[in-house]
Amino acid sequence: MMKIEVWSDFACPFCYIGKRHLEQALAQFDGEVEVIFRAFELDPHANGEPEADIQQRLMQKYQKTAEQANEMIDYVEEAGKKAGIDLRYRTTQYTRTFEAHRLAKFAESKGLGEAMTERLFKAYFTDNVILAKRTQLIELALEIGLDRDEVAKLLTGDDFGHEVREDERMAHRYGINSVPFFVIDEKLGVSGAQPPAVLLDAIKQALQK
Repeated sequence: MMKIEVWSDFACPFCYIGKRHLEQALAQFDGEVEVIFRAFELDPHANGEPEADIQQRLMQKYQKTAEQANEMIDYVEEAGKKAGIDLRYRTTQYTRTFEAHRLAKFAESKGLGEAMTERLFKAYFTDNVILAKRTQLIELALEIGLDRDEVAKLLTGDDFGHEVREDERMAHRYGINSVPFFVIDEKLGVSGAQPPAVLLDAIKQALQK
């Protein structure tokens, strides 16, 4: 079975778009594939409470004018629409994602990793949930069938933190410094939210290697 590892962060719009593109590519691929989502924090130092709104963040981070920041937001939201995602980038609540990554790892251990990953992306970009809030994460976990008490215990402790850090160490070893990043069968790396056709071609290339 082919293995595709995807490094991504729940606060990264192009990671959500890349996830959807991969699904669209795999829908055209006749073969068994295991998709493994790997944790990557774009901003490990982000706060637990929402910071400046996304327009202000883009202006500060990229030295953009308000008009240029708005154009960037519009571009991202339009890219989401083309991928079939209701991506409300303008109203996202920017916080740390470490707890969300731990929850995704826990869900994976219960056979619900993909469902949790999808719900966390949707929560951040469509529902504009504050992903650093434990109460919010518990409610999201319940939606996909996880146990409330187990999730509450997870989030008040540090379980699965090691697994998140190991994914990030692995990314460092691979030289990954931006996401999404796809590693196909440990043979081929693809960076960015590439179109489905590009991902499908990469999958076929990996098969031939």
